[in-house]
Amino acid sequence: MRITSFVAVLVAGLTFAGTGCGSTQPAPTEEQAAAEQVSTDGTHSEQAICKLMWTCDWSGYYSTQAQCTAACGSNTCYRDYACNGTCVCP
Repeated sequence: MRITSFVAVLVAGLTFAGTGCGSTQPAPTEEQAAAEQVSTDGTHSEQAICKLMWTCDWSGYYSTQAQCTAACGSNTCYRDYACNGTCVCP
């Protein structure tokens, strides 16, 4: 009787392992979904990571701190990713 039970458990375990029970892939996050787009020919292409730039109001972005300070005047400049919809923000 014990051998039959052991064989039944072994067969059930191998069946579940073969069908992938319990090993589901996690759903992609919004960032992962946005990072990968399907082009018109069916191949996958990934968008680039947004550049780290200088800003004082999160609408205008500048390559250098000097450009940011000149454009923003007395407002403090911060480094932030220029997220504009054409790239993926980290």
